[in-house]
Order: sequence, then C-alpha cells, then structure tokens
Amino acid sequence: MPQPAVAPAARGRAWLVARLWPPLREALPALTLYYSIQAVGFAVLAVMASRTGAGLAGLLSQHDAAWYLHIAGNAYDQDVVLDAEGNPAEVSLAFFPLYPALVATVSALGLDPIVAGLLVTFLAGGAAAWGLFVLGRDLLERRAGILFAGLWAMAPGAVVLHLAYSEALFVALAVWTLVALRRRWWLTAAVLTVAAGLTRITAVALIAALGVAAVVALLRRNGGWRAAAALLLAPLGLLAHLGYVGLRAGRADAWFWLQSQAWHVRFDAGAFTVRRLREALSQGGSAGWVLLVALVVLASLVLLLWSYTMRLPLTAHVYTTLVVLMALSSSEFWQSRPRFLLPAVTLAFPVAVLLARLPRCSLLVLLPSGALAAGWFGAYLLTVVPINP
Repeated sequence: MPQPAVAPAARGRAWLVARLWPPLREALPALTLYYSIQAVGFAVLAVMASRTGAGLAGLLSQHDAAWYLHIAGNAYDQDVVLDAEGNPAEVSLAFFPLYPALVATVSALGLDPIVAGLLVTFLAGGAAAWGLFVLGRDLLERRAGILFAGLWAMAPGAVVLHLAYSEALFVALAVWTLVALRRRWWLTAAVLTVAAGLTRITAVALIAALGVAAVVALLRRNGGWRAAAALLLAPLGLLAHLGYVGLRAGRADAWFWLQSQAWHVRFDAGAFTVRRLREALSQGGSAGWVLLVALVVLASLVLLLWSYTMRLPLTAHVYTTLVVLMALSSSEFWQSRPRFLLPAVTLAFPVAVLLARLPRCSLLVLLPSGALAAGWFGAYLLTVVPINP
C-alpha cells in the first residue's frame, strides 16, 4: 500500500530534531549543571528577599530590568529632555533594543512582561552554557567544557542570569560567535555579531575579535569572500543603534553623551577603578561589598594573565582582553564591575582546566560551595545593600 504523504512541516520538524538532539544530548550535563547552579542562586535570592522584606517580585523588575520592560511595552517612547544646564535626563534610548524586542515578542504570547523577560534570560543563559561547553570541549575535553559552563554560572556577577537583564543574551551571542570563528563559519559569526551589537555596547570587543580573525585570514588568503563580508557586516548592528540614538537626539555622539551626562559613565582609562581599589584595600571601603568587588576586580586581572598561558584562540584572547578593559576603564557603578566582567567568559577557562583534573568527590564540595557563594553575593547586593548589581 502507498505510504501516506508526510507534511512539509512535519518533515521540517523531524529534520530539526535529528540535527539538534545529538549535540544537545551531549551538552545535557553542562546544561544541567548550569541550571542547577542558577536554581541555587535564585533560591538564595528568594530567601534573602523574604528575610529582608525586599519582596522578590519588586527585585525582579527594578534597576535595568525596569528599563528593559518599559522598552518592551512602550518601545523608545521617551524623547531626550534637557535640564536648565543643558544636561539630559536618563532615557530609555541608552539601552539596546534586541533583548526588549525578544521580551515583547514572548510577552505577545500572553505572558506577563516580567515572566517573559525571565524566560528570555533563562533560555539565553542555557544557549550560552551550551556554547561554553562546545568551546571548552573543542579546546580541551568534554569534562572541561562542562565545568566551563558551570563556572560561568557561578561568576560573581551571575545574579543577572536570573533577572530581566541582557547579559545572558549577549554572552550567548558572543560565545557562539567565538565557536563560529574557530570553525571559520564567517557569515554565521557575522550575523551573531550584528545581533550582539543590538544587545550591548560590549559588542565592540566582539567586533574587534572578528575583525582580527578576518584580517588574519585575508592576509593568509584562506578566508575568501566570506571573511571579507563578515568584516564589513559585523559592526552594522552596533552602528544601527548608535545611529538611531543620534537621530533621535540630534547629535552623532548621542549615545555616549547620554551615558556621560545622564548616567555619568565615561571612559577614564581606569582612573576610577584604581581609586576605588586603593580605597577598598587601604581602608576596607565604607561597606564590606566595596572590598568584595575589589577582590573580584583583582581576581579578574589575575585570571586574564593566567588565560594568556592557555592555548586559546587569538579571537578569544582579543575578545576577553577588551571586555576586561572596557569593564575596568569606565567611571561610576563600582558595584557593577562583576556584572560588567561577566561577558569575559574565558577568564573561567584556566579554572575549568584545573578543576577538570580533580576527583569527583572534590567537585561535589567545591561546586555547591561556589554556587552558594555566588548566589549570596548577588542577593546581598540586591537585598541588603541594596543596589543595582
């Protein structure tokens, strides 16, 4: 008897499952570790919110999350308003559009905006963990890849990986760009970098990494037209948003002007970081969290130097170095340094290599301890200080 015809949609789903399931199955331990650590962090946040009376619902929708949720619901409906001295007020144009656009899309399915934001973060964080597993496995071994994903989940700034913030989405795009560049998937890397440029200003580091890889490939004459196309396409996302803000505000440097005058964040070559480090280490700072952030900053510098001894791709070194420099070379928001360093994912690679050599019994102690410590640090900033992490 003739076999019943299979609908094109069914064939498409079957093809997608056949392509995605084997690599996803291999990455399941890394994803399980990532989401387990995030669950611990969220539980710690919920407990501390309850004990301090902060209210978990309020914590999930304040600070940067409030801006993203506003854009998701209202687009960029705020004009630049100047005070009597000609300085602009804080305005949503300073925030990049891709994350709130995804939140708005998910919210259109009938979900509450904050739930939609958390879902986008949840899925983006898993995509990032998957990419970290692939990168770690390809560079060393499967166990190191699993630990690579887990260590990133317990970074000091990882509290935003279960908030309506854009870091998880950016890191997912950045990590898979690094994977694509290592495999010479030039156009894929370009598309991901364009998307990253619509997500955070940190895309500058990713654009530079792709640019270095493309130029090297072109000089060696093994990149072809795809490398040249990637080089030209990569900055378009970032330039698009900066250009849009410039048109709305009536000046070419509008985004940087808003950051400087409204949020008082500007490039200072690390002067603010050095000053706060000196204060924290000599006086202990005005609060314990000041010293804790100083230790995170110093640890990031040590890990950066340590990562130079690892056999990482040149693109990873360029990207991570620039992320660290950007994180430590801006004024204000001392408490946000760990979050600004979160996209510098390969800082965790040397530690992953070290932990991969330890027996399982040691990891059963170290990983839960790290998850609790990271969860406490982020929750402490949000609930006890309280301040934007």
